[in-house]
Amino acid sequence: MEQQRKAAHSGWYHETQSSQQGHLPLDPHAALAQDRFLLGQDAQLDPTLRSLIHERQGLLNASRACYDVLFPDSLKVSRTETLSLYDRLSSALTVAQVSGVQPLCSHYAARLAPLSSPDASRESNIRQTHITQFARLLATQPTLITPPMLSQLNDVGLSTQDIVTFTQLIGFVSYQARVLAILNGLRGRAAAVLPGFPSPEGCEQKGYSLAMLQWSSRLPEVAPESASQHQQDVLDLIAPDARSSSFYTLLVHNADALSEFSAVFNNIMQAGERPKAAWRELAAVATSELNGCLYCAGIHGRLYLEAEGRAELIEQLFEATYRDDVVDAVSQKQAGSAEAALLESVIALTRTPERFDARLLHGLSDAGYTATQSLDILLTAALFSWSNRLIQTLGDTVSQ
Repeated sequence: MEQQRKAAHSGWYHETQSSQQGHLPLDPHAALAQDRFLLGQDAQLDPTLRSLIHERQGLLNASRACYDVLFPDSLKVSRTETLSLYDRLSSALTVAQVSGVQPLCSHYAARLAPLSSPDASRESNIRQTHITQFARLLATQPTLITPPMLSQLNDVGLSTQDIVTFTQLIGFVSYQARVLAILNGLRGRAAAVLPGFPSPEGCEQKGYSLAMLQWSSRLPEVAPESASQHQQDVLDLIAPDARSSSFYTLLVHNADALSEFSAVFNNIMQAGERPKAAWRELAAVATSELNGCLYCAGIHGRLYLEAEGRAELIEQLFEATYRDDVVDAVSQKQAGSAEAALLESVIALTRTPERFDARLLHGLSDAGYTATQSLDILLTAALFSWSNRLIQTLGDTVSQ
């Protein structure tokens, strides 16, 4: 099975099963961006807006460091780390294509192009098919991933460490795509949508509540007492109770990625003078509901109320008779309010980042949010497009 990369509607498309000849990327220089996270898109911002972005240096540094962990310039595979650089960049390109954000597609296509594709053995073909399908489904809608799909990854040779890294990189590129979409909106550019671009996959998750829920890993965790010194150091650094958290003891299979994910999370969710801001928590709730994440929606629903949010709004969002379109319905019901503008922008960025544009930013401004608050809201939605994918894929949410 030969990998193909071909031009399509001025974008980049690659498919796992094809016998056709691939093409060179439209922009081979896209791989050479000095900042591989923002891809130079910030350079085109108005100076005031560029300053607003660059005030988040802690966030940008952690995001760049996570990119370097997941997509280094070179990589040696081993018995426990079998995901090659080709596997990683090929999967990143798949996620970028699902997002429809063109600079991201060009970047990962350009980095992938010079690499040799896997051998054409039957085993390699099956492995690559599973990897590509998993990446596409998780990037499209986290609720499409089922426990048997993780077992299939294991069956085709991915270790637990591989699966953790694989899920991290899919989540990271989903987050990166939405940060670039925000920059596109800040630049005042109209969204560029490819002809025939697929509609987003909806989610049918139900059972949202403010009740305390528990998260149970689907994969073997790292026992803290047998962890390496580096893994123990990361666990101790990121949270006081990390050693007793199934989520952290699973993600510490890739300690460096966990460390940078935690830094990104803290730099967004604890930003500014109000670490517990109602607008930030509402953005987390709405994004989590759109992605079908009961666990995150419940936690941040409680935090929203602690930040003096409106109880009736959470009740409407958690209404059991709706699917993910409850967020749309609540946004329409709240028409003209600040919350409606927030929900509208979060819906667009979460579902269709390729369609996000300046109109939605103007909506936040017109609703009374400052530029800093608007950026908080949008970065939160981008972050939970990553966090939800980790929670949804690698474990199960159960009642305590």
